[in-house]
Amino acid sequence: MNFTDDFERYLAASPRLSPDKPTDFFLGSRYELNEDTGKELISILSGGTLEASFPYSFSLNPLNCYLLLYTEEGYGKLHFESNIYSLESNTLLLLKCNKKFKLEIAVSPWNYSIFFIKGDILDFYYNLLSRYGFPLYALPDHSTVIRNIQKLSLNSTTGSVRNKLYDSRFLTDIICDLLMESMEADNPETKVPAYLQEMKALFDIAYQENYSLDELENHFSISKYRLCREFHFHYGESPLQYLNGKRIEIAKDLLLTTDYRVHEVGSLVGIDNTNHFIYLFKKETGMTPLSYKKKLPGISCSSAFG
Repeated sequence: MNFTDDFERYLAASPRLSPDKPTDFFLGSRYELNEDTGKELISILSGGTLEASFPYSFSLNPLNCYLLLYTEEGYGKLHFESNIYSLESNTLLLLKCNKKFKLEIAVSPWNYSIFFIKGDILDFYYNLLSRYGFPLYALPDHSTVIRNIQKLSLNSTTGSVRNKLYDSRFLTDIICDLLMESMEADNPETKVPAYLQEMKALFDIAYQENYSLDELENHFSISKYRLCREFHFHYGESPLQYLNGKRIEIAKDLLLTTDYRVHEVGSLVGIDNTNHFIYLFKKETGMTPLSYKKKLPGISCSSAFG
């Protein structure tokens, strides 16, 4: 019996659950598996980005997998082991589905990303994470976890080895970053210094500007090597990686909400070399800017290179 069959078998209708809703309304898209990747990789069984409104709830009996759920907007609730957890904006839930649980909406609309995942190493990660905020984690605004969840949502559901490697990579990054952020939050000595917060704010506001490590060193009167080392320690990536990630996030929005051409979008976010912009965009999202524009709903892309 496959995962979807198990899910349908265990999906328990409640008075607040519309009977005409299909399984993928709760489950998301079913992912194709690949026998070559076996148990070595963390795999997605089903998932996607969903929007729920009243009435919405479902309960699930034990399944042999884990649930990863990130709330972007709205508010949901988890009923688990006689406890009720608030799934508020910018929270991440990682739950072992070996016991019955219930999800329901609290504030509409509830926009969230949900993934049912499986992999032998998940038990190891889960035991480590149980020391911090288990099973619900509040993510800081600068969390790299959020960006990796967005990447995961954009990856294809097909069963090629390449796609399975991307899925496993993003999921591993999400869980490892969550672990490190939880450890840092638990240690008062890891508070982010003011000069690093200022550097990050500079990148957030003036992302279109060009920066060199020497200029940053002069501006903050701190060695560029120390700046890079400490920035990576607190934010999980180098200053340049963070800046380029910010630029790509802005570029994604511009591609979907404007009629700018690809090279114009690159220039607007501070990357004048179009080939380099396409390379960075694909590295961040797994697809080219034009493919991204075509895949997601938005304005017409017929003139993107025109």
